Amino acid sequence: MILPYCDYMAHIIQKNLKKSDENGLIDTVGKVHFDLNPDGSYRSPKKTISVVDVHGTTYTITIEEVRNDNKV
Repeated sequence: MILPYCDYMAHIIQKNLKKSDENGLIDTVGKVHFDLNPDGSYRSPKKTISVVDVHGTTYTITIEEVRNDNKV
């Protein structure tokens, strides 16, 4: 079984997105949020990150594994 790299990708995006914004259009990059059940237990490896631009518009970046059983 190959483990998904959602945690790693979310970490790299969260830490580097604002640094890579050459035009200065990103105001804030939020923390990585985990996909948990209401009781706080693990649901899936999916991660989300909230991003706010300089005009106050909020975006959600979602990192999740897309299973493809017919890999090339």
